[in-house]
Amino acid sequence: MDPFSAGSVETKAAPDVWIVPLVYISHVRCFLQFAKQLARHGVTVTFFCNEEDAERLGINGPNNTILESWKRQGIDLRLKEYGVKAPQIADGVDDDGENRTRASLEEDKWVRATDEQTEKFEDILKRELESRQSKPTCIISDYWCPPSVVYMSELQSKGILKLPTSALDKEAEELISLPGMPLMRINELDTVSTFVTSLLHSIGKRIGPTLLRAEVVLFSTFQELDPKPLIELGRCTQSDQLLIAHQRVYLELQGKNGYEEKERDPCLKFLDGQAESSVLFAAFGCTWNLLPEQMQEIALGLESSGQPFLVSFQPPVKTAKYQTDDIFDVLPRDCVEHTKGRGLFVPGWVPQVQILAHPAVGGFLSHCGHNSYLESVYMGVPLITWPIFCEQYMNARYIVDEIQVGIEVPQSAAISDLVDRKEVEAKVRALFQSEQGKTARKNMLKYRELAVRSVSENGSTFNNMKMIVVRIRDLAAGRTTT
Repeated sequence: MDPFSAGSVETKAAPDVWIVPLVYISHVRCFLQFAKQLARHGVTVTFFCNEEDAERLGINGPNNTILESWKRQGIDLRLKEYGVKAPQIADGVDDDGENRTRASLEEDKWVRATDEQTEKFEDILKRELESRQSKPTCIISDYWCPPSVVYMSELQSKGILKLPTSALDKEAEELISLPGMPLMRINELDTVSTFVTSLLHSIGKRIGPTLLRAEVVLFSTFQELDPKPLIELGRCTQSDQLLIAHQRVYLELQGKNGYEEKERDPCLKFLDGQAESSVLFAAFGCTWNLLPEQMQEIALGLESSGQPFLVSFQPPVKTAKYQTDDIFDVLPRDCVEHTKGRGLFVPGWVPQVQILAHPAVGGFLSHCGHNSYLESVYMGVPLITWPIFCEQYMNARYIVDEIQVGIEVPQSAAISDLVDRKEVEAKVRALFQSEQGKTARKNMLKYRELAVRSVSENGSTFNNMKMIVVRIRDLAAGRTTT
């Protein structure tokens, strides 16, 4: 029996929820987990994504039977494909061949992709409403604009704060106190939309207030992890509910995209031969590419640390010296050879959730993307923070200063200087050998316990999911929620 339906009155109205994530694969993957949870509780879900991402997630492609398999399990999840692709920036050159900064390219392509996605979704929605007697019960839409941008823009409009024009302005280094957050520099809030010359800043000012007017706001976290920020946001929004929907990590699922695979992944085989809590896992997300020189410094720092490691690198940024997509063309050959058996360098995708869940993993050097951050908390793996883009700097500051589950690699949010091998070695040794590292590990295990408890029956996330399902069913039945 659906635990969320006990005691409720059944109605003939069938909830039909449309879920629309941004076209970045990390967003799509996160929203797919949420969509499956809703569908497990009798909600029909129409999930929007492009064909490429559907194939990457294993829910489409030749002879694919995943959706039919889910339906037999009572998971009514329907795929709605539309041809909007995420921008790819692997070489620092835009579509027209014009050399520009990587941040500028990312911003410009993000805007283009978001505009295209909005237009196509609106066309689909209009056609569906015109051609069908029924309509979606509700639409759950992704939202890229962080609340910090809304707050900062409000301070600016009142003349309380002068926002910097770029990350290079001296004002960008000033400390600011956001409600519920630790002190941080302005350029750590969001490296894309905070600055007034950014294309995303003007868009954020326009769409940001919609967050404050939303009837329900969903967050991918759990209440015990972010109690103060959630309380403060609840005070300023007009939403009658702030619902927290942390995604349970299903450890029984194996394979590239969370589905059973015939052979154990080589990464997991490597970890099987390592001592418990001894391996540092390093990964920087599925869409960001490092400079060849930075990859070299990371590799040499890990070699010098003496710690077992597993590193996932995306193809390197193309430069005048390096015109290759092969990570082994840029990594020092001696380093790769000397660390065989103790270290493993992997090009491209790795099963991150399964890696973090492996008992051999004792630390995570991460870009602090939100999914990676939550996965590390759920698995109880302390962090070395290496933020690169967007809200990752803000996540890193929260990890290090507020909940104290990680160690910081000092970086400027304004200037992407190389982090040298000595710094890499020092932070790895600190995480595994110092008192600060022991404290981070102890605190992370505490938050892991809270995370697991939150998704258990009557936990905070369990109850919030219950409220989400009830709210959707009330909408489908035409009932007014009080």
